[in-house]
Amino acid sequence: MTTKTINLVEALAHERDHGVLIWLFNIGAEQVWHPSPRKGGMVDRDEQQVVNRMEEMNLLLCRSQDVIVLREQPDEAFLDMLQRLGFSLPRIEVPEPSDPLTPISELVLADDALLARLRAVADAGHSSGGAKAWLVPYAVTPQEEAIAERCGLELIGAPSAVCAQVNDKIFSRLTAQKLGFAVSEGAVCADEAAIRRECERLAGLSDEPVKLIIKQPHGASGQGMYMLDELSKLDTLLSVMRRFGGSSSSSGGWLVERWHNKQMDLNYQLCIDEGGGVTMFSLKRQNVDGTVYIGSQVPADIGETLEEEVRRCAYQLGTYLYSIGYTGMASIDGFVDEDGLLIPVIEINGRFTLSTYISFLSSVLGERHKTLSRYYRNVTATSLTYSRLCGLLAEEGLLYTPERPEGVFVYTAGTLSGIPVKRGYVNRIFTLILADSWQEADAYAHKLEGIIAGLGCS
Repeated sequence: MTTKTINLVEALAHERDHGVLIWLFNIGAEQVWHPSPRKGGMVDRDEQQVVNRMEEMNLLLCRSQDVIVLREQPDEAFLDMLQRLGFSLPRIEVPEPSDPLTPISELVLADDALLARLRAVADAGHSSGGAKAWLVPYAVTPQEEAIAERCGLELIGAPSAVCAQVNDKIFSRLTAQKLGFAVSEGAVCADEAAIRRECERLAGLSDEPVKLIIKQPHGASGQGMYMLDELSKLDTLLSVMRRFGGSSSSSGGWLVERWHNKQMDLNYQLCIDEGGGVTMFSLKRQNVDGTVYIGSQVPADIGETLEEEVRRCAYQLGTYLYSIGYTGMASIDGFVDEDGLLIPVIEINGRFTLSTYISFLSSVLGERHKTLSRYYRNVTATSLTYSRLCGLLAEEGLLYTPERPEGVFVYTAGTLSGIPVKRGYVNRIFTLILADSWQEADAYAHKLEGIIAGLGCS
């Protein structure tokens, strides 16, 4: 199916009664776009079950007329909290049979009854001339295209082949260079010999130790990225790369770039419509641990001059992406280097990211807040339920509620595991800290870290 005109940003921020959106959080699309047999054998099943339940953060975007497909029903305490805070609950569909590890789109395609119910949603709009229905996945792969085709749904997003092309770190660098943007010192390397040459060249540019990063073109959440802080360690690092990701042109090549001591990491979202209109929204300062995203700051508060420069680059980038056939959402990472230079594009995500799902909070919670998002990976000796965690926050005066609209809001429940494994109970805790000032937000964050530490982090 082809995308018909709907401005997704307007539909989520202002025109919340417009159309019906069917939401699908098909995280793991990279493995569909770029299958890796090596990666398939290394999946941590315990972690993957928790990662798959991050689908619940999609509920932050839903409107009451929407439909969301989840692999299981959310915790009632979590749904109650969402309603109390003013979020609209959509119709929730669960594939049968469900499974904690099978990709969600595979579950949908195997459930004829669910496909028929989704087709009925599409047919209702077509037959009555009423609200049309759009499928809004986390990412577009051939599986989501098949769901849209079988259900008669319009699909938000570019064709899967274009999305795969855009969601490539080498493409990101080459595009930034083509548009005349500043980029990190480095090069695209076709094989191991080229990686060696580029690492040696970059190390020779300074008398001081130079930190380098070597990136595989495909991967998410820091996967396929290798830090090199001493050239003497290159042989060992290449051996690790050979074992886990390949180091030849068969893997699509590699990027070698100088690592920066950044002043700030940035993320901004693009929505590119069918007519080529480009909307930049939700500029955030990112909190990053090495190469892994751990949270955001909204508003970014980076100053008018820098924000205007980001917007100019964003529009230029969005216009270029449209020229190669890309539409829908894209999430862009950039940074400001140690000298104050804006590097506007280090990675183009041709899909939603975790940052996208917290981009429309103001439509429900209002715009007055300073907002920090914080993510924690946690293993506890006993099961950590949503009610228990909120109870601990309430006891310490930290819980965000309608009656006390500041503090900590835990915005997923399914990522709190109720299934014990050898290590204990694996949890991923996603929180929003809302306050009237950054000083208050930081104070809440400090207290929150104390509570998380008391649970038994690992």
